[in-house]
Amino acid sequence: MKFVSFAELLSRNAAEYGDKPAFRFDKDGVIVTRTHAEFIDDINARKAEFAALPEGAIGLYRQYTYDWIKDMFASVLAGRQTVLVDPSVDGAPLQKIAIYADITHFVTDETTEEEVASLAKAPVPVPTADGEGKLLFFTSGTTGASKAVVLTSRSLCASAWNGNDKLTCRPDDNLLALLPLSHVFGFVCSMMWPLSQGACISVGRGMRHLHEDCNYFRPTIVSVVPSLLAFLLAKKAVNPELRVILVGAGPVDGKILAAASAMGCEVHFGYGLTETSSGVAISTGKDPFAMTVCHDSKITLADDGEILIYCPECMMQGYYKLPDATAAVLKDGVLSTGDLGSFDADGNLHITGRKKDILVLPNGNKIYLPEWEDELRAALGVDEVAIAMKNDVVTAIAVDKTGETDKDELKTRLDGFNRSKAFDMQVTALSVTQTPLPRTATGKIKRWML
Repeated sequence: MKFVSFAELLSRNAAEYGDKPAFRFDKDGVIVTRTHAEFIDDINARKAEFAALPEGAIGLYRQYTYDWIKDMFASVLAGRQTVLVDPSVDGAPLQKIAIYADITHFVTDETTEEEVASLAKAPVPVPTADGEGKLLFFTSGTTGASKAVVLTSRSLCASAWNGNDKLTCRPDDNLLALLPLSHVFGFVCSMMWPLSQGACISVGRGMRHLHEDCNYFRPTIVSVVPSLLAFLLAKKAVNPELRVILVGAGPVDGKILAAASAMGCEVHFGYGLTETSSGVAISTGKDPFAMTVCHDSKITLADDGEILIYCPECMMQGYYKLPDATAAVLKDGVLSTGDLGSFDADGNLHITGRKKDILVLPNGNKIYLPEWEDELRAALGVDEVAIAMKNDVVTAIAVDKTGETDKDELKTRLDGFNRSKAFDMQVTALSVTQTPLPRTATGKIKRWML
């Protein structure tokens, strides 16, 4: 069934699956279960609190727990614009988010309540969408270059339905949610997808327990980014009940997918963007890189191979307060993705690369290279800098033409640069050379030579 709002989805779940488990989570070493009916009661108990707050957006800034999920639904159903903030972000980047996204109240854990107390803005009016609050997702982890993408409960419900049309989640499935819910892939494919089918969601216990949670919660489905899948396989941390693994949000080595398939699991690879409320294509056959376009999406290729997407049900409303940036990528409802692709003889989509200077990390986050490189060059005080992935490590290649700058001093400056970045997006290695970076005749870095 296709839903047009969170309220409609939850109402259906209460009517059809009221006594069935909706969530499982750990509390003091014991797995606690909340039914679909109890989940709605928990939401309603918080909804009035959010409705009573002053005008403006609510920033959800806490660890990804059952309480995070409950508060997110309560905020949206109370008509509040809800900003999903990565809990690993702090300091100056967090302050920028609060100002940019018009956050007037933060919802936090006790450990972060004092940290954000001074960041909220004075009340300002923000619009709703059909009575429910809009949701703001940041495009790549919340970096300085990130934009807030405006999505709605309608677009997110449509995305969940769109994906299930190609890869079925059953009401008796138990999906383990390990991914960050402030990122759209985790939000849709770890939460909205199973919830839309009346399935149960087991909420992971956090980073410290990633290698244990499959055997603790015994899921039948898990959604992962490539780096997480590689970690689970290396730790032999996959339970025998697991039947489906959905991989997305970044490039993946085919050997990793093959290793997961060899364990007897169905392995599927998905493609989508924050701007499209998550997935628009997913593999359904034996080749995980040959993806079928989802039902409500239309994908074409520009003359240069750039992937163009038309999906009116799932498309973003735009970048928050950035009309020019929105117009640059969204024309007549068609999104220019910056990704390159091709279609095979069977009409399946294959991703072949990136058109823009963006480094996609294995965890799905993106580094906007020209901007980061300008900032890093100034921080290091060198002639040139390039950022590249070398041996699976984000590496800065610094050009010091004189050869006189102390490398330890450069590492200290790099540490200062990293303090402004999320911990999982930091530049962790440094290579220093006197040789200029390879460039084209127009001055662009020949990144394939790095």
